[in-house]
Order: sequence, then C-alpha cells, then structure tokens
Amino acid sequence: MTAADQLPQANGVTSVDDTDSDDRSQTFKFEHKVFSMEGGCFSYVKNTQEAAFHFPLGDLKGSIAIPVLRSEFDLSPETKDGKLLGIVEKSLRFVREIRPNDSIPHELLDGTASWTVEEKHHTIARNRLTMQLVSWLTGGETLMVDMAQLEQLADDPQTKLRVQEAFARAAEKLGIGADRKQEVVDMIDKLARELSYIEALRDRYGRVQYINAQLAILSKLYKREPGVRNEIFRMQILIRPPVADFDTMFTQADAQTGEILAVLRNIGAQTKFIRETRDELHHRLMLWDEMIVPWSNITVERSAEIEALLKDTYRFLARNFAISNDWPLTGRRGR
Repeated sequence: MTAADQLPQANGVTSVDDTDSDDRSQTFKFEHKVFSMEGGCFSYVKNTQEAAFHFPLGDLKGSIAIPVLRSEFDLSPETKDGKLLGIVEKSLRFVREIRPNDSIPHELLDGTASWTVEEKHHTIARNRLTMQLVSWLTGGETLMVDMAQLEQLADDPQTKLRVQEAFARAAEKLGIGADRKQEVVDMIDKLARELSYIEALRDRYGRVQYINAQLAILSKLYKREPGVRNEIFRMQILIRPPVADFDTMFTQADAQTGEILAVLRNIGAQTKFIRETRDELHHRLMLWDEMIVPWSNITVERSAEIEALLKDTYRFLARNFAISNDWPLTGRRGR
C-alpha cells in the first residue's frame, strides 16, 4: 500500500445505521404508506429550522415534524422507517430537500461530497499545496493564500523545476525514497481533490461578502433617509458575527496546509478535518442561498426594489442571526 492509498481509508465518515440486518440500504426506501403521498418531501421548516415531512393539501401545503411522525405512526427508532427518519435528520445538513426513494447523501455513506466542483477549484487547491511544498523546500513555509500570486508562481518555469525537486525531497523526508516521488504527487493530487471543495465554498462565500459590501454602499446612498439607513445599520450589526465565523473557518482550513510535511505525514487526520470543515461550511452557506440569488440579480441603487430586498434581508438576518443567539444551525439541526 502506498502512502496515498491511506487517504480514502481515513475519511472520518459518520456511519449510517443498517436499515435492515442483512441489507445496508443506500436509499430512503420507506415502508409506511404516509411516505407514498405524491409530492411529499423532507426539509427544514423555515422559521424553526426543524426537520419535517411536507406534503400538498390541495392549494395548501401541510407539514409534520419528525418527532410527531414518530409518535403518530409508531415509527420508533428501532423500526426500519424510524431508523431512516434518523438518517433524514442527519442528511438535511448536506442537502436542502429529501424525497422518498432519494439516495442517502454520500457524506453519510463514504465521506465524499454529494455535490460537485469545477476543475478550476481543483487547480487552485493543487497550486496551493504545490507552492507550500516549494516554500518548504526553500526554507520559508509561507502560507500561500493570494490567488494572483499562486497563479503567477505556478506558471513560472523556474518554479516548475523546483516543484519536481520538492516532490523528490518530500519523498525522502517521508521515508519512501526520492525514486518514489510519484507517490507524493499522488498524495498532493488527492488532497487537492478534497481541498477543491473548500475553494468552491470560498467562491460561494464571496457572494455573502458581496451582500455585506453592498450594505455599506447603500448606507451611504440612503444617508438622507434615517429610517432606511437605521435599518441598514441594524443589518450590518447582524451580519457581522456570521461573516466573522466564515472568515475564521476559512483561515483555519488554510492554516492546515501551512506545514505541508506534517500534512503529508498525517494524511488521514488531515482529510478528516478537511471534510468536516467542508460539510460545516456547506451547511452554513446553504442557509444563505435565499439571499445570494436576489442580491446577484439586482442593481444596487436607490429604488423601491432595493428597499424591498433590504426588508427581506433584515427579516432573514433577524430570523437566523439574532445577536442574543448562537448559530441557529448548530445543535438544533443535529438532534
């Protein structure tokens, strides 16, 4: 077994309980007829962030919280459907909606992600890791975070020569010998695949930062309208803690690659950390989707449309990030 082969074996997967003693199901195959209702699906209730089963009632929509489902239909945790309901509650951290017969998210099955990234994100992650290796070779081990600098260095012919030398030296330091430097290349590539999700989430987080920046611009545009400006000021206070939390999580993820040899020596533990960070960032950013889309499709200027969006944004922030509360997603959703 090569050092790179350790990666998929140490992924920190949260195991899925067997839904049958002789069959590990990978889909939400419910037995009770209540789950056969057309249009039925599981998702969080918007105002309470609790998992529930939603179903159409003519022109209306009904919902039953999962604890109520358990008691009303005698779906104890020991039953097959009861076990699947427990998996539903865990799965909604990774997907927005679950319908009966959907596949169980990969995050719970094997630790991989249920969503895809663009190749550019893999390239960024690989460049970051490779440059950290070159930095180690030259005795600097400087954390590489600037995207423009990363691209410039990655394309430099002299740097490309140093990269090959760094692979060989790293193989020696890892005790596998310079002639097996391809194993180091493979390790870097596999870790880059994991980190590519962090890069994709960083891109998505940029849209949250954009909203924050537009609030500052609108505060100036509405400086002569105290009512609107005061509302914007309250939004700026509410948005500050979640933005700070995102910044901290990305900083911690970046710091993990700072000592590249330590990363390669502990590849299993590093992969577990990356995946846990990926899942938490993705979970938190899903909440912002309802704001990211409208803010991406509006011109930032004084208008009735922007004032309506500001009201929606204030309601969103007040509902999810009230100053007296911690993150609403932590704890409540994990029950």
